[in-house]
Amino acid sequence: MKISIFLEHLLQAHEQTGKSIEEIFSTAKNCGIDGIETNASFIASQEVFQNQLKKAGLSVSQLYENYDWKDFDNDCKMKNHIATAKKLGAEKILFIPPYFSDIKSETIQAEKEKVIIMIKKICNLAKSENITVTMEDFDNLQNPSSKLCYLEEYIKEIPELMITFDTGNFLANGEDVLSAYPILKDRIVNVHCKDRLSNVSSCPTGTGIIPFKTILENLILIQYNGNYTIEHFDIKNQMEAMKKSADFIKNLK
Repeated sequence: MKISIFLEHLLQAHEQTGKSIEEIFSTAKNCGIDGIETNASFIASQEVFQNQLKKAGLSVSQLYENYDWKDFDNDCKMKNHIATAKKLGAEKILFIPPYFSDIKSETIQAEKEKVIIMIKKICNLAKSENITVTMEDFDNLQNPSSKLCYLEEYIKEIPELMITFDTGNFLANGEDVLSAYPILKDRIVNVHCKDRLSNVSSCPTGTGIIPFKTILENLILIQYNGNYTIEHFDIKNQMEAMKKSADFIKNLK
């Protein structure tokens, strides 16, 4: 079982505790965490962090990038996203599409069609570098990847597109994670282990209302062997949450 965590959580733990980056990275490794996920544009400009991660034995499992509508006609960001992943040894990239400019139905349909063109383009560019493109159930209903029906449409249209299965975002969008699973299961190559409290705020993995035991049993059935990425943005004690989440995930196996 490969466990990752968002680099942003480790940097926030550094700010919250005053401990050095090296100590935070070492603690993560000692918790059984093998890799990190982070924003591609950010990590590309942070050679110091790149070296510190390598020294701590933490790999880069996936890099995400947020796209704008200006990127529709310019594939520069896509190429940089892929190049950064290639340089840092990440086998997967997470494509977060531009937000809808309006939530009127006619605008949504037209912009979803543009998103499909963008996905096809980035999948084609990534294929030549042996990098897998994923999308997740994003937790903002103004985003074209926020609903299960949108993701269904994309994977039917684009065979190369894979799924980062975020366990907590379906709830945030009023959908059910266990109902979504059978629809997406054949494309899952990455899992974000996000738990939620009843008020939908983030909490350490295993301490909220997300049915992780059932989710893991389902993943075992499909012989899933990808990363389990700890995710709890903006939690008050990232160090404590990281340890609790890592212990929970390790014990689930």
